[in-house]
Amino acid sequence: MNRRNNSLRQLVAVAALTSLVACSESSSSKAGSDFGDTTPTTPTPPPTNTFNQQALLANIVDNIITPTYQQFETHATNQHQAISDYCGLEKDFTSGDDRQPLTDLLTTAQSQWLTTINQWQLAEVMQIGPLTVNSSTLRNNIYSWPVVSYCGVDQDVMFFRAGNINSTPYDITNRTATRRGLDAVEYLLYNSSFDHSCSTTKPILETWPDLSEQEKRVARCNFATEVADDIANSAKSLNQQWATYATTLKTAGEAGNDFADVHDGVNAVSDALFYLDKMVKDSKIGTPLGLFSNSCGGVGSVCVADVESPLSAQSVSHLIQNLTAFKQIFTGQGTDSANTIGFDDYLIDVDDKATSDAIIASTQQAIDDLTAYQQNLAAQLNDDAAIVETSHGKVKAVSDKLKTDFINSLALKLPATSAGDND
Repeated sequence: MNRRNNSLRQLVAVAALTSLVACSESSSSKAGSDFGDTTPTTPTPPPTNTFNQQALLANIVDNIITPTYQQFETHATNQHQAISDYCGLEKDFTSGDDRQPLTDLLTTAQSQWLTTINQWQLAEVMQIGPLTVNSSTLRNNIYSWPVVSYCGVDQDVMFFRAGNINSTPYDITNRTATRRGLDAVEYLLYNSSFDHSCSTTKPILETWPDLSEQEKRVARCNFATEVADDIANSAKSLNQQWATYATTLKTAGEAGNDFADVHDGVNAVSDALFYLDKMVKDSKIGTPLGLFSNSCGGVGSVCVADVESPLSAQSVSHLIQNLTAFKQIFTGQGTDSANTIGFDDYLIDVDDKATSDAIIASTQQAIDDLTAYQQNLAAQLNDDAAIVETSHGKVKAVSDKLKTDFINSLALKLPATSAGDND
């Protein structure tokens, strides 16, 4: 079943993102330009008003984005430690030993992955600056979904075990995004099958069937530890790069700043909000629902193979986190309860409280709808896809307002990913 899911997942990635990182032997890391990257656009002149846009940027930077990134680094570091603890015991296991302690440590590692990925799902909606440059390379190295390659991960398990690739010392920082990141860790921790996921046996995997189950467990946990360490390093790099960019964003419009006008900085944050449109509405819900071409036969075909995080069955919690992050940015509600200046206040200042109220209400309705799910998204699609259609409609209500009244009232520019999209 894993082989089929992997193949289907790669097919849908081609249709959705235009650039698929192939399951190849390349030792270089490349990602498609549609991996969350957006083309900078020049906003129209802002409306005449007294709203303090610099205060808006300062609050979103200091009380929402920065704490989110910092917390992700903490969780990523803890994830590496939890996986390392599990793998250390796995390597010492011998036949006849009690596996219960190992099972407990694996459960702890899985739990820490859940904590880490759900924190990342907040950051996914905060793709500004460092997470968007160089075709979103840093973002993709942390989390490449929806472009995923279980086959590529299986190959790198063996490359890492060998310590080299064609006599070149193994270096995960040179590997493609689909062989590393949080989606790779999910596969390594949750995949209960000892078969590899390649549709055809790659040269490096020819000896995989000869390994014992214990040797396969050790090989996978060793690579999981390496991937988790790489994620922790990427999280650290994100915070280092963000520290510089945050200052730039908060001083937008000042002399010598990369943003010629403060409104340009506001537009950069606004662009990030449209993750809700293209990724949450279209990729995470619409594609498996069959509203877009998918890996199960195209438009009109429900496709559980395209659901996010299928092995851990955490797709619904990811959606809730995405919506929660969107609401935080829109309302300005972060770590400082005394400072909540957000886009809602900006809309009120330009006499469009109706749009502010509608977006907040629709966002909460979408969160409540998903919170009420009694099963994971794949199971819900199989049992009653109409319920998922309702969820899609609630998210669409938010994105429709974003692409019309929100943009128009604040004189902002649609990001390239949403321009011309009227669905």
